[in-house]
Amino acid sequence: MKYLILLSTLCTLSFHSAAQPAKSHFSAYAQSEASQQTFNHYVDFINESVNVLTSRFKMLSAYQSEMERFRKRPDFPLRLQSSGPLEEFYFQKAVNGKGIKVADREVLVANATTLWNILERLDQTGKSLETYVQLQAYKADDFRKSDELVTEMQMIFRQFGQEKAKFYSHIQQIYRQYQPYKAADPYLNMEKEMGQVLQIQQQLLDSLPFYLHADSRSEWPLELVRKSMLADEKLLPGFGKAHAGIAYPASDAVKSFRSAIVAMQTLKRHALDDHNYAARQSAEHGNDVYRWLLNYFNNDLLISYKSFVDYSKPVRRLLYFPACSPVFAMEQENAKPETTAGTPPFEEKPLLPFHTKASALPAPPLMLRALNGYVEYINESLRQMHALQLMLRNYQSTAEYYRDPEQIKSRGKLTYEHEKFKVPVSAYELLRNASLVIPEAYRTSVNGQAEVLFSMLKEMDALSIELIRYTADKTYIQDRLQRSDAILDRYALLFDLFDQKKEQLYNDIRRIHESYPPENPAGSWNVAGNALLQTLDADKQILFAVKDYIIQKRTLLPETEEVKEFSTKLIRDEYANLKGLKRYGRNNGLCPYAPYEDLAGNSVQFAEMATSLNPRASKTSQTPYEPFYYFYNNELVYQYNKFVELAASGLLKAVNQPDVYAFRRLPLPELPALQTDKNNTSDKNQDISLKPEFKNKNPSSIRPDKQEPADSQGNSQFMHDTVYVERVRVDTVFADQNAGQNTGNLSLNGYADNNMVLLLDVSSSMNSPYKMPLLKKSIKSLLALLRESDRISIVTYSGKARIALKPTSGAKAAEIAKQIDLLQSDGDTDGNEGIRLACKVADKHYIRGGNNRIILATDGEFPVSEEVQQLISKSAKNDVYLSILTFGRNQHHSPFLKKLSKLGNGTYAHVTAESAATQLILEAQAKKAAQP
Repeated sequence: MKYLILLSTLCTLSFHSAAQPAKSHFSAYAQSEASQQTFNHYVDFINESVNVLTSRFKMLSAYQSEMERFRKRPDFPLRLQSSGPLEEFYFQKAVNGKGIKVADREVLVANATTLWNILERLDQTGKSLETYVQLQAYKADDFRKSDELVTEMQMIFRQFGQEKAKFYSHIQQIYRQYQPYKAADPYLNMEKEMGQVLQIQQQLLDSLPFYLHADSRSEWPLELVRKSMLADEKLLPGFGKAHAGIAYPASDAVKSFRSAIVAMQTLKRHALDDHNYAARQSAEHGNDVYRWLLNYFNNDLLISYKSFVDYSKPVRRLLYFPACSPVFAMEQENAKPETTAGTPPFEEKPLLPFHTKASALPAPPLMLRALNGYVEYINESLRQMHALQLMLRNYQSTAEYYRDPEQIKSRGKLTYEHEKFKVPVSAYELLRNASLVIPEAYRTSVNGQAEVLFSMLKEMDALSIELIRYTADKTYIQDRLQRSDAILDRYALLFDLFDQKKEQLYNDIRRIHESYPPENPAGSWNVAGNALLQTLDADKQILFAVKDYIIQKRTLLPETEEVKEFSTKLIRDEYANLKGLKRYGRNNGLCPYAPYEDLAGNSVQFAEMATSLNPRASKTSQTPYEPFYYFYNNELVYQYNKFVELAASGLLKAVNQPDVYAFRRLPLPELPALQTDKNNTSDKNQDISLKPEFKNKNPSSIRPDKQEPADSQGNSQFMHDTVYVERVRVDTVFADQNAGQNTGNLSLNGYADNNMVLLLDVSSSMNSPYKMPLLKKSIKSLLALLRESDRISIVTYSGKARIALKPTSGAKAAEIAKQIDLLQSDGDTDGNEGIRLACKVADKHYIRGGNNRIILATDGEFPVSEEVQQLISKSAKNDVYLSILTFGRNQHHSPFLKKLSKLGNGTYAHVTAESAATQLILEAQAKKAAQP
């Protein structure tokens, strides 16, 4: 018994001694948990305070818009959203925190109290402004008190930002005493890495301005955004190396954080590229960028970091990061005016030849990415050229009617805009940044070539800016479009030369790429990719040969047997080439079989197009080359590049090809001779001030001053005056200035003013070369004839009817054309709602004695209710008529649509390529003007 009692006593003592360390450990863990909760409660209070500032920030932005509206229309009273009571829950939760030393707590409570006092001042000032607006006191003092209150809020915003930074700095210092940093700990390491990224992004936001008066022109810190973008690009490849030591789901939050950085990179690229001439005329672009970055920082990047901290709690308790608080200024002071000097030519640089040396090792991934960056830069440049050429085409076709001083009197002001054109600054900067991995012997040459292309794009941009001022100052009245002609001629030279230089750069990039062996030569991606590229190269030779044939640089059609052989071989070897690659199905965007098969089949079709080419048989406004250009870029290059993206195994993308740029000027014998270059008689319309430092003896594009060959009857073989440009999977507009000259009077002189509502079917079924492009062409053909007194509205219906263009004067043809270019086919058809809305618009803007007409453009029948049919009939009785134009490959014989046009007292016609240029003109000529 004695031994049993002794044994029991020893076990009890042993148990207590073993349990005591565990109890001490538990107490220390509880204390750490409390301290971390306290620190994060302080950060939560900061973030809730930032939410208060953000809501006031949005309130002030809306209030500024209301003020501007009131100054224009004082009959509408001002409105200011109520702010509600200031919530102190998070403040109390923070100051009542536990688990930290008294001295530390006193420091943080003092900081929190300072921030709370600032919030209270902001709240009181905001409520004073609300009361001021509610009492409409602004009518008595002309917003004097309003300006004082807003200025005071501006100072409070800045003070809050300064105190917030001090507060978080103190939180960090004290937190680090409780949680020392250990480089070997992956959680602490990742916390530090993420915190540095957040701090860098916040520093950028703190450096960007937001101007409350958005209509004031501002100088924007473009260089800061550029440096930030390049810095982020440098850190992204190595970000999150400690990710392997972090458990799920915290590891997933790291991936989300990285994705948020990439998203902000996209925003910065837009910030750089979109900062064009139009954006520089006000603060709106800079304000938008500020809002975007602020929103992504607080609601994407910061949320991902907070998720990482929360998911890491079972292993390590970390510290939150504060949200970025907004600041603002009233307006930019002393903004420098834009220079009005003439446009200098781009800086030409000599081509630096280089020889490639076969490498024994495959190219590193970063180098492969850099090489593809050159191709993407070229393709983005071509896309921007496409946008520019569209705008130039719209401008030139309108400008032709301003040569005659008599016509100018009856027309509105000639205008030109080029807000769609954006020099690809970000692509160029990222390209140069990524090119550091390319051997210097190659890099010097290809970077020099890329720089020349960039310089050419900047000259194109500058020429458009000059054209904007030229039209704004109405200089065309004095010089009768001489400078305009010189600028357009210069563009033709630049487009042609850019085409040649981009081809040289692409060939050099290919040489560099081919000097490195593939990592897996026998791999299916590599084998299939090479087979596709071989076929695409043969397609490209056909394209060039077709172009030369059309512009009469060669007399024979291209040989197509090689392309057909390559295409046949692709299909025959498909399963051998793609062996081991999974077939997901055609509807799955990850399936490599779809682009492989499409390129093979499309190449055969491309060869057949070349075989059947007959330029003289063309009776439409579409040049014989345009279908080849469109097909090559969208059905061949697109498919190949899609395969390369899926492969992600070292293949090089292919470049697109631009379409030729062509236009014709209306002859006016009485025009004075243009200034010419005595040393060059081959281009008599070239302004000497725009001469480049080179001579282009063999241009491959159709020159604007070149007379097209005529047949034995004196008719032009090529019935077109279109600017044809590169495009990627969007509808092309085909405009023909002279088409239809023999079919009617191409003038609206003597006809009634038009109130024309274009009711356009933009449902997915209109996505066809025989539908949407012809619809756009038909509308564009009318624009050059419109007068200032004419009004054009656009109502679209696809799923839901909407007004795409409010009634716009014919003097703003460029603005109308811009909306036409934006039309895309998508969605379902809701014709009933479209007709109702069109009738409403036509009735609201009715012109007495005018041609009030709705033009319904569609590709087929759709259900129309009895109520809507009655509305059509009633509108016709009230002098608002409905005409129906159908589109499609085959002639429409729709009794129901004919019935609707009869009810609307309008016309019914099927639009073909031959009639598209004149059909809407006939509708605009439906009513003669009343005789005085």
